Amino acid sequence: MERNIRSLFSFDIGIDEIEGIIGASLFGALQANLILHFHPDGLEAVKMLGATVREPTLTGGALLLFVCGVLLGLPFLAFASGSVNSFVTTIIALSSKSTLLQKLLVPLLNISALGVTLFALGQVYGLAVGVVFYGFGVPLWLSLIGYSGAYALPSLGLIPLFAWMTYGGMMGLIYGVIMER
Repeated sequence: MERNIRSLFSFDIGIDEIEGIIGASLFGALQANLILHFHPDGLEAVKMLGATVREPTLTGGALLLFVCGVLLGLPFLAFASGSVNSFVTTIIALSSKSTLLQKLLVPLLNISALGVTLFALGQVYGLAVGVVFYGFGVPLWLSLIGYSGAYALPSLGLIPLFAWMTYGGMMGLIYGVIMER
């Protein structure tokens, strides 16, 4: 029995897609958590994220990163569905002009074409999430709730930005692999 949810963006989202993106976004959030926990700048970023719910600890921030990972993963469905065709067309045009790019991409595309495509789109999405959500949204929210340790706007460190790009890339890769099976 196929159950679909009609989205605001005029495409059907099946239960399989929702389950896939939830699992993929949890995996991406795990990767981001690992990156952030192995660098001092990352530890501060985790604490800052936890402070948004008045729990400025590593545990609070890590748990909130999983929650935010899932919540931010759901809009990825709309982003990916609207971007895949134009992205693939661009990659095909670029690879037709470069033999080096062909040598790199053809083996990867044979393994999982959708996974490789969504990995790249996921990194773009992760960069946007890192800048908008983490760089501006979190510090703005902390200043609105009166948190004394709020960072100045924008709050963009290389390690947190790399963690968000990893989150997006891994989410896209795993989601693509799940959807191909």
